[in-house]
Amino acid sequence: MFGGSKLEKSIDRRGFKFIFREIRDMGSREIKSPEDMLETPASLEEDGRSRKKLGMFFIESDNRRTAFGRGYTGGTTPVDIHGKPIADLSKTGGWIAALFIFGNEMAERMAYFGLSVNMVAFMFYVMHRPFSSSSNAVNNFLGISQVSSVLGGFLADAYLGRYWTIAIFTTIYLAGLIGITLCASMKIFVPNQDQCDQLSLLLGSCEPAKPWQMLYLYVVLYLTAFGAAGIRPCVSSFGADQFDERSKDYKTLLDRFFNFFYLCVTIGAIVAFTLVVYIQIERGWGAAFGSLAIAMGVSNMLFFAGTPLYRHRLPGGSPLTRVAQVLVAAFKKQHVPFTKSELVGLYELPGRHSAIKGSGKIPHTDDFR
Repeated sequence: MFGGSKLEKSIDRRGFKFIFREIRDMGSREIKSPEDMLETPASLEEDGRSRKKLGMFFIESDNRRTAFGRGYTGGTTPVDIHGKPIADLSKTGGWIAALFIFGNEMAERMAYFGLSVNMVAFMFYVMHRPFSSSSNAVNNFLGISQVSSVLGGFLADAYLGRYWTIAIFTTIYLAGLIGITLCASMKIFVPNQDQCDQLSLLLGSCEPAKPWQMLYLYVVLYLTAFGAAGIRPCVSSFGADQFDERSKDYKTLLDRFFNFFYLCVTIGAIVAFTLVVYIQIERGWGAAFGSLAIAMGVSNMLFFAGTPLYRHRLPGGSPLTRVAQVLVAAFKKQHVPFTKSELVGLYELPGRHSAIKGSGKIPHTDDFR
């Protein structure tokens, strides 16, 4: 730059003028590497026309809608429950906020394994259903719990956010557990147990449950399974949101968080396989299922009590739409040649038409190009 021919100096001056103009016009868009910047005047003009054309489709706006349509906010900065950026992060998040979240996952694991272990026996001994239909009902419960997690994750990422998804579905989960507890505690929901000993059970001569009684049990059981949709896919990620990703200790904190998180999962399973079964043997079915409902109720209260401490990430739109866009674009452009002037299109640009508003940029690599 400080020596060389007049042509080189002219190219440098025009190149830096072009760079300055592009930075001014494009705001927060990506800046090319130095080796891509030093081009001929003709290529710079062509590149400028290409960028100007692209600029028509990427309007500079980093807005993201908050849950339930409460306006917009911008960027990836953690926000509070009202969608406003948190000015002082030291007053929110961290391990204190994570502790309020751990209990929700532990209670969900207790309920999940507690029902899967005891429900077959409950349907056989109390509702007088064959083992085959009882096992089938519990398998349906397990399947709905797993499949519905996809729906919960989709709603959290696209529309509601993790907090509201957990709040809604954990309430549904609690309602289902209360319904199961009532079924096991009130005689109106179960068939007559008189003159129904072990031999009668094996012979199938006990009074079977009425259709409406089984319908009630199925409704509350599958309602409980559906409640897992918003807990299982969201609790771990919502807990991770409580730690500042810009901190130098972020990876260490995240590793510790997930260690404690899966410890809570294990403790919940152990309690379900031991203590809940013990309560059922000693105190009966109502007490066993009631203990699960009480645990979920306590965890819900703790979760809502920690609301002022939570850091939130706003939903970024439907991931299914973005996947479809990638597939369509890849198919339509499978024979289009790639040039350096199109490097801008490989980045995640902020703006109203961006795929994930407010997210960080995707770094360019030559892998899988």
